[in-house]
Parts: sequence; C-alpha cells; structure tokens
Amino acid sequence: MPKEHIRKRGKRKTKINDDDPLQPTTHVIEPEPSASTGIHPARAAMLAGQPIPVQAPSTIQDAQPDDDEGDEEAQNQWTRGPRVDSEFPFGILDPDVKAYFKSIEEQIKDWEGVSSAGEEREDRQNFLSSVLSELRGHELSAATDPETSIILERLMPSLSDWGRRVIGDSFGDKWEELIRHRFGSHVVQTWMTLAADTLDRESKDIWPPQQTKEDPLAGRLPTMTSLFSSVISTLLPSIHRLISSPYASPPLRLLLLILTPCRVLPALGTEETANEGLIRSKKSDKWRKTQHVKGKSILGDDRSTSQSSNRALPDDLQPYRKEIRQALMEGLGEAEWKAMGVDAVGSPTVQLILEFEVDEGDAEKEGSLFDVLTEGMVTHICTNNQSVFEARPYLLSLITSQTGTRLSESILSLAPQKVFDAIWSTYFVGKLGKLAGHPYANFVVAKGVSRLEFGDIGKLIEEVLGNSGGRGLIKQA
Repeated sequence: MPKEHIRKRGKRKTKINDDDPLQPTTHVIEPEPSASTGIHPARAAMLAGQPIPVQAPSTIQDAQPDDDEGDEEAQNQWTRGPRVDSEFPFGILDPDVKAYFKSIEEQIKDWEGVSSAGEEREDRQNFLSSVLSELRGHELSAATDPETSIILERLMPSLSDWGRRVIGDSFGDKWEELIRHRFGSHVVQTWMTLAADTLDRESKDIWPPQQTKEDPLAGRLPTMTSLFSSVISTLLPSIHRLISSPYASPPLRLLLLILTPCRVLPALGTEETANEGLIRSKKSDKWRKTQHVKGKSILGDDRSTSQSSNRALPDDLQPYRKEIRQALMEGLGEAEWKAMGVDAVGSPTVQLILEFEVDEGDAEKEGSLFDVLTEGMVTHICTNNQSVFEARPYLLSLITSQTGTRLSESILSLAPQKVFDAIWSTYFVGKLGKLAGHPYANFVVAKGVSRLEFGDIGKLIEEVLGNSGGRGLIKQA
C-alpha cells in the first residue's frame, strides 16, 4: 500500500528575489498634499504614499497669518474657514431656551382654542407671561430655528395687541433676513396676519391698556402702524428681488393683501378660506396639517377681524400698496414679468398686481402690467383704437400651460372690456372647439365665457356644438 501523503503544518518558505527593483529612467514628481484641492492633508498624504503628517490643533487665526512668513507651511495646513450658515443667520438658539420651548409645546397644543375662565384663565395668563420672559432677547434666533419657530407660531395668537407689537419691535430691521429664511418667513407671515387685527383696532383708535401707562422718558413702544411703515421702508429697495424668492414671496403677497382694506385674509389654521391659494402653497398647507396648527389662542378668546370684509386700515398705510406696485414695475423688466407669469412662485404676485392696477385705474395705461402681458395690446387699443390683432406667442403659451392658466384666468376676468374683447376675438374665437377639449385651456375658456354677452354666447354654442368639451362650456354659458 502506498503511504498516505499527510499535509503537515509549518512555515511556508518565502521566495527570495535577489533582483534589485527597477529604477525609473525619468524623474518622477511626487504628489504633495495641497490645501487648494480641499482634501484633508492626512488623506492627501495617504493617497500620495507618504507618511501621514501630524499637526497640532490650529485656530482660524493660525490659518490666516498677519504677515507673509511661513506661507509655504500655511499652504500645507488644512483648516475649515469661518462658516457662515444661512440656516442660522442670527446664531444658534441657546440650548436651555430651546429645551424650555420644546417642553411647553404639548401644553400649548392642549390649550389651543379651548376656552378658560376664573383661576384656570389666570394660570394660563401667568404661563404666557413666563414664556414671553424666557423668549426675551432670543426672538430672532427662535424664529429661525427649525424646531422652535413653529412653537413661536403657536404662541403668537395668544398675544395681545401689545405683545404683538413687542415681538415686531424685537425683530428690529432684520425683516429681509427673516422673510428670506425657510422658517423665519412663516413666523413673519403669522405675525402679519395677527397684526392686521391690531391695525384694524388702531384705525378705530382702540389701544391696549399699557398704552396709557407708558413712561415717555423710558421710551415708547412703536405702534403697529409705525412697525408696518418700518417694515415696508426696509423691504422696498430690494422688493423686486425678494418677490420671486420661494420663501419671501408669500409674506410679501400677504403684506399687499393687508394693505388692501376690506380684503379677507387667509386663516392661520388649516381650514380653507378665501385667498388661501394666493399665500400658502399646497406643500405648506399639508405640512401645517400634519403639525396640527390651529392658529388659536390658549386663552380661548379668538375675535379675529382678518377674515372680515369690514377690516379697516390706518390712513398712514393707505398709499403704500401703490408705492410697492410702482417699485416692482420699475425694478422688473418685461421679460422678468413674463417669466414670473409662468412660475409657480411668481404667478400669484402677478395676479395681485393686475388686480391692483384695475382698482387704481392704471390697467389701460401704456406700460402697465396688462400692456406688458398682452404684448402691447393695451397701447394699441388706447392710442390707435385698434381692434384686430395677431396672436402673440406669450398669451398662447399661458392659455395652454399648467402654470399659466391661473394667470390667463385673471387676465380674462380683470381686463377692461375693450381689452377683454380684443383678447377673446384674437385668441379664442375660431379655436374654441380645440381649446375646450384641452386639459388646461378649458378652464381659461370657461372663465372667459362667464364674461360673454348674449349675442356672443350663441356664436360660441355653434362653434363648440358636437365637440367633446363643448357640453361643459354650453352649461357654463
């Protein structure tokens, strides 16, 4: 029998290569870690096959020497420069204050919209006073914090007119930074909605009790009218840039509505109200519903006039709406207005400006926004009495695009009669059968039909009869 080959454990003999390693025939430049690449020097050294450098901790001052000595050494050092974080423009909120706010959020939720009386009401008022004391000096950082901003929004409906003025005064001249901020813009929006009630009372010479107890030597708290004047003066120079910002645009549109007396404002809660689509986006509404934002006072005494058509505005603020509109017309060119018209953020603003032009009697003037969007049609009608026009591409694109239909409807519903007749005959007559069956244009056609006279309705029925979308138009007529 052959012997079995048994594999024995042992050290494996390594092969000895006596040959010398090949030397490069050309000079090889060894890569050196560089700060300009943005790679940490330890990682750069590892990739280059060099020893990892050991560096002592350095500060920002070490990374930016006062003189030119040691520049080569400084280039090999890697430091993060001073970081300006736009998410916290007023600094990170004090951790203790933040923890306090988070601890009281559930209590605020439980009390929102629930009536109170006697000792319970007094307890809630004391609770509110202690919260405001903790907030003092941290208003800006709390308004821009992702967690405490919503708590501040829940808290503000419980404030009196005096408390709302205190909050507004604490924001100082930082309104532009606030409305450009993802969370701060919502806080400003809530504050403005509540401030509309205060403005209504100030216009009727109704003041909080603290007003008569102020010490002139210690300084006076600005009225809400003065605060709004300050807000507008601060924002006016840059309003043409802010109006297209996804965060700044909704508060600015709300400001325009507040400056329109008797105009119903959107509610703070999740209930649907008039003009809701002009202010908050669907995404914002959905988020507020998931957060169960009620927009109610913890004292249970909600008597808002912002949803009333009788809302008044102080005389000192009456001219500002036109001033803002003129600043926008001067700051934005024709191409920018047209681009905003088909933009989800800009379109509601364009619709509001069209409405204000009609209110102030400027819609039929040369260079008006109506003239810009109709590509000169208003000028030709008013100066040359022209009635026949050639269809232009911009209005055609508005009528058939998803984002442009809202603006198209506004143009048809707000246009002066001569302008409406010219638009209807140029862009709709002879094309109604096709437009009535279009998934977007049919809404625009329906809006225009509501303004037709009896004789034009008969022609419309003849044109769309037998068309798939014609039945709805006939019912609308």
